[in-house]
Amino acid sequence: MSSEMIIVVGLTAGLHAALYGAYKDSPHESFLMRRFLRELIFATGIAGTLAAISVARQETPFVIYLSVFALARIVTEFWKLFLRVEPQEGFRIPTQIHWIRNVVHHPAARLLLGTGFLGGIYGCYRLFCLLPTTLSWQTAGIITGFGIGIAEALAGGYKDGMIEGFSFYKFLKSPTFGALGGWIASFHTAHPAFLLLAAIGSMRMFNELLFKMMVRDYTPGKFKSLVGPFQEWMSLRRYFLVPYAATWVLYVFLFVRIP
Repeated sequence: MSSEMIIVVGLTAGLHAALYGAYKDSPHESFLMRRFLRELIFATGIAGTLAAISVARQETPFVIYLSVFALARIVTEFWKLFLRVEPQEGFRIPTQIHWIRNVVHHPAARLLLGTGFLGGIYGCYRLFCLLPTTLSWQTAGIITGFGIGIAEALAGGYKDGMIEGFSFYKFLKSPTFGALGGWIASFHTAHPAFLLLAAIGSMRMFNELLFKMMVRDYTPGKFKSLVGPFQEWMSLRRYFLVPYAATWVLYVFLFVRIP
């Protein structure tokens, strides 16, 4: 892939994340252009970095699309949980990292926990690199996706379960879609790092589509109120759906172009 193509594909991955966030949160926070642009900036920066790495230029557009999306979500989560400071009064589930039920405010402690967050992802990658080479690559993809899905489910179970209680049904979503994402990615890449990233990308995209975007009148659980104060956006947010659907069309198109 050329550097220009990587950046274009990466920008589209950022657009997918931005549209999802705008659709989901606008009735509660109104449409915030700075947050919409944040996703595009993160994704473009990540794509530009990948474009400078020779091994990334050997990957398919499908893998780059999912890898940029996954890395952008990781960067966004790191920013929100461990760096950003915002009032928490309007949230049922804190948007900053919390210890049990208490929000962690000390910058050094938050950064230390954020380092552990990134270290956990890297640790999963190193663990998956130990999979026996006798396994078929598709099986390795399923195990990799399932494993990172378990890790995400455990993290989500801690973050949300402390507030709203543990749900085994919700816990199973990430491992299930992670395994599916790993299997899908295994047809497009032979690199363990990109296999992991692509599995994360599909896992997050499927979870968000099926259990948030397609749920009628879905309200993010982080907000205290089920009815947002910006009800005009319940209607206006429909304009996000067409470009959002277009990013899914691109997902399918890039997948079927199996090398």
